[in-house]
Amino acid sequence: MKRLLILFLLHTFSTHSESVITNKIEQDGFGSQFQNIISTVMYAELNNKEYVYTPFQTMAHNYINTSGFLEKKETLINFMNHFKINKGLTVKPQIRCKIFCDNNIAACSKTNALKKIKMIFRENKKIDDFFDNEHFHIAIHIRRANSHDNRFNNASDEVHLKIINELRKKYSSDNVIFHIYSQGKRETFELFNGPNTIFHLDEPLEKTFTEMVFADVLVTCASSLSYIAGFLSEGTVYYMPFWHKPFPQWIILDCPKQTA
Repeated sequence: MKRLLILFLLHTFSTHSESVITNKIEQDGFGSQFQNIISTVMYAELNNKEYVYTPFQTMAHNYINTSGFLEKKETLINFMNHFKINKGLTVKPQIRCKIFCDNNIAACSKTNALKKIKMIFRENKKIDDFFDNEHFHIAIHIRRANSHDNRFNNASDEVHLKIINELRKKYSSDNVIFHIYSQGKRETFELFNGPNTIFHLDEPLEKTFTEMVFADVLVTCASSLSYIAGFLSEGTVYYMPFWHKPFPQWIILDCPKQTA
């Protein structure tokens, strides 16, 4: 009898541990970590798993030791009050979910999980706090290497300028404002000077990411930050080809694929 009870408990534990998953703990920046979290939630739905949320433990790019750095990211994604939290639970961190998402991008784009994430992201934010409704807002993300992060070579300024000029023509009848999000000194962006252009350089990540999500048009680059903002966007997304796959409804830009 005792042996049967042990076998039953082992079977129950095994079944539970295999059917309940969580996002694996990472040390990368916000964009990469949030991409993995979203991919894990979508993986769970498409593979009939229960998902529990493991909050941020550590994160790269806290260059100036900002107070409450991780707490601000939790408020930004707004998962804590909407998912069961992994506190002392025996659950399996699911790995390679980004690869799964790339290989099943169309199915992932239609999941209820993604709909829920988009809804809860907006729940604690007001678009009027970020953009006025008198203009048509186009967000351009330009990733540049810096002293903290020089791992990638992104598209050239000329490629970005060509895209901006094409969009300027396409949306000429709209009351457009171009918002350029990047890092660096203002004088290194002189090439992008133009009418109705606002530069957002080295602004708080929470503001940058939210405005990318809320923009009427988002132009991504080879960065998980703008790529995953595209996941949450309700606007038009222009995708600059790189190593992660676009949603089917995104517009693929005619420019060289970015590689690491």
